[in-house]
Order: sequence, then C-alpha cells, then structure tokens
Amino acid sequence: MKIFLTGASSGVGKECKKLLSPTYTVVAPTSDEFNLGNFEHVDSVDLSDFDIVINCAARNRGTYRGLESNDWQYQAEQVNVNFTGPLLLAKQYLKQRDDGHFIYVSSTSIENPRAYNIFMASSKAALRYSMNVLKKEYPSFVISEVCPGKIKTNMLKQNYQGSKTDEEIEFEYENQIALTPKQVADAVILAIRHQLEHITISPR
Repeated sequence: MKIFLTGASSGVGKECKKLLSPTYTVVAPTSDEFNLGNFEHVDSVDLSDFDIVINCAARNRGTYRGLESNDWQYQAEQVNVNFTGPLLLAKQYLKQRDDGHFIYVSSTSIENPRAYNIFMASSKAALRYSMNVLKKEYPSFVISEVCPGKIKTNMLKQNYQGSKTDEEIEFEYENQIALTPKQVADAVILAIRHQLEHITISPR
C-alpha cells in the first residue's frame, strides 16, 4: 500500500512516517516541497496512486498573543493550513480515485475551547464539519478523524515565536498532562488497520 503524508518533519507526522515506513510505501514531502498553505501546490498534486492520504500538518503561530494582538498573517495561515489546505487536499484525492482512505488529525479543542485558541480550534472544527459532509457525498471512501488532546510537540515553540526559551516551554509541558506524538501516531495506525471513522485520544 502507498501512503501520502503531510506534516512529517516533526511531531505526529514524523512519528507516523517512522512507524508506517517499514510496512508501507510512504511519500512524505517537506513543507518546502508541499505547502498546504500554497493552494496551487495542492491543486496540482497527483494522489491517484495513493491508497491512503494522511494529513498531520498544522500551524499555530502567535496564538498566545490572542485575537487582537496576533498578526493577521499568522491567523490567516492557521485557517489556510488547518482548514482550507486539507479540504482542497481531500478534494484532489476524491476526484482522482474511485475509493480510498483519507485521515486527518484534529483536536479536542473543538469541543473544549481554550483561551487564545480561536483560529486553531475554529479551523479544525470547520474541517471536521466539511469532512462529515464529504462522508455523505463520497460513501466509497473511508474518512477518518483522529482527535487528540494536548500533545507534546514543537507546536508550543511555534506558538510562542521566540518569546519563551526552550527551558520555559519544557517547564510548561512538565506542569500539564500531554500525549506523546507516538501515542497519536498509534491511533492513526489503528484507524488504518480497522478503517475507523473517529478516534478521540486524551492524556490521563
């Protein structure tokens, strides 16, 4: 089986690539090679040979600054990479094949909003709604949502944009319960093996 994977440079995507590569043929372009925020890239990608498409890419830059203070460019980037790009990616996949399996990583912040997280959570919620519509329109495809709680990745570093040191970010993670990227990647593999439509995974 052949898999197309986004977001493999770090976090959950990197773990997915590591765990899936021994069993599957995994094509995982870097964000420079394939940027979900570049809609021309997305509109031209050929996914016809891929049995599975997995979207792990996400953006969260500057979220800690809140609605009023964060740069609009970062806020637009979150919508583009977390919602519009993945939806256009699914569009490409659906129109190029008769069947397949599309998997996307969302967030429990959809149901449990966190302060300052409006663009990230709203874009993930919009993606979920859109994918639920596509399930009705394309019943020959399996569309899976893996919905994790907080994960210990580089997203906090991306969020803080240099305003906190690595030590301060590590301290913040140590004082809250978070999933590991591998735990979320394991859930992605579970969705593949059993063709599950939804998995929520939360830290204990």
